[in-house]
Amino acid sequence: MNLTDITIVGGGTAGWLTAAYLRNQIPTLNITLIDKKVPDTVGVGEGTLLNIGEFLEECGFEFTDWFVKTDSTFKSSILFKNWQEDGKDIWHPFYKRPTQIEGNFRVQDLWTQNQDLSFAKYASALYEVSLDNKINPHSLDNYAYHIDCGKLVKYIQNKIHINYIDSEVISVNSTDDTIKTITLLNGNSITSDLFIDCTGWKNILGKPTQKIKLEDRLFCNTALAGHVPYKNKEQELNPYVISEAVDHGWIWNIPVYSRIGSGLVFNRDITDIEEAKQYFVDYWDNRISKDDLKVLDWSPYYYKNMWSGNKVCIGLSAGFIEPLESTGVAMITSGITQLTNAIREQYVTKYDIEYFNTQMQIFFEDCADFVSMHYYKNKRKTKFWNWVNNKFVITDRMKYYINKMKDPNSPLPYDGHYNSIFIGCNWTTWLCQMDFEIASRNTGFNEEQSRERLIKEYILEEKYSSSRGVDHTTNLDRVHEQYRVLNENS
Repeated sequence: MNLTDITIVGGGTAGWLTAAYLRNQIPTLNITLIDKKVPDTVGVGEGTLLNIGEFLEECGFEFTDWFVKTDSTFKSSILFKNWQEDGKDIWHPFYKRPTQIEGNFRVQDLWTQNQDLSFAKYASALYEVSLDNKINPHSLDNYAYHIDCGKLVKYIQNKIHINYIDSEVISVNSTDDTIKTITLLNGNSITSDLFIDCTGWKNILGKPTQKIKLEDRLFCNTALAGHVPYKNKEQELNPYVISEAVDHGWIWNIPVYSRIGSGLVFNRDITDIEEAKQYFVDYWDNRISKDDLKVLDWSPYYYKNMWSGNKVCIGLSAGFIEPLESTGVAMITSGITQLTNAIREQYVTKYDIEYFNTQMQIFFEDCADFVSMHYYKNKRKTKFWNWVNNKFVITDRMKYYINKMKDPNSPLPYDGHYNSIFIGCNWTTWLCQMDFEIASRNTGFNEEQSRERLIKEYILEEKYSSSRGVDHTTNLDRVHEQYRVLNENS
């Protein structure tokens, strides 16, 4: 199949990121984006994974420019607050301290001989500096970002030049897997070599047929989302996401520069939506009202045939797990990069399509297994968590890592499968902070030596990082003011 004309249907984050990436990576394509001027945005969360900075650079965007104009802040980690029970937090940073000890082991392996010490403090990274609301200016490659995706869409609209049509699709003329034309509300009829569906759960170009349901290992199907004003910005503008377990599920707290993005994730079959709204408003001490909340409901799923014929689904139209661990934006960018690699020469075969579908299926399966693990052995005795505990089934991949943790002759899994979104160190960082049996590693150090070496590594890498750190809010204010001064006359 030769590709010259690409038509993207649907704006929002998925549509405009797709347009921006394709525009910069394959400039010989004719790109059209069709959407109404005020698209229906979902806004389930604005946390990102580590690759977002590189992705936006590959869109042709300069860092400070998009960072300031999208209200972005730094994200070192996710703090899973009170996760398994009140007072028990789990720290999941991007940076995993790969320091080799004697060529074979890492600080995480030393920790297995000293499990009385805090894993987050002694075997993890960016913990104390982040909780002190500072960033490490010497380690910014290990940060992702909190982004206002609504402002990101507007930013892209102002930066790229494509054929934009302000209208809606009213009919799709297709035969088998081939879309021949789409008819718009404005009367136009559109033909294209490839159509990209970025219309979210609506799947306006037609739902793929091979739906994989994930309710057997995922537990939430509804979210309330809203914007919360800062009460004490200096304290609340954290350089990390807070995901806090609560009676009905969990609440995200994502601080961007001008406000907090927050939401309650729960199961509508267990908790009534009105009850959930009241709980969420009370949680924020009435800093947000029920009228300001958007209700988002889904059933966790993905499609095996996201690319079929001349139609590709990107974003929510391809599948959705839940907001935990920022997988939504990650799956958008993964879909875009995989598609771009497939069509870079502007010619594709059925094998390219099969490879794309297989790769994306691996990504979705990987994310589903990893997110499912978070819900294991929660000690809360509420209706939701009791239901989760009764329903939970350990996945094969989770069994693999649990068994590896018990093996004293193997270093803790670190790198993982090359096709994974979440690799071995993501799993072990979590499992080491949960109630699992973890064998002491054969590191070649005795107990006293390993403790001494672990503390030494902590002192050298982490203990004084806060004193070397820069206040997060102050640094953001500096970036914004310098950007304004440099650009006020341009």
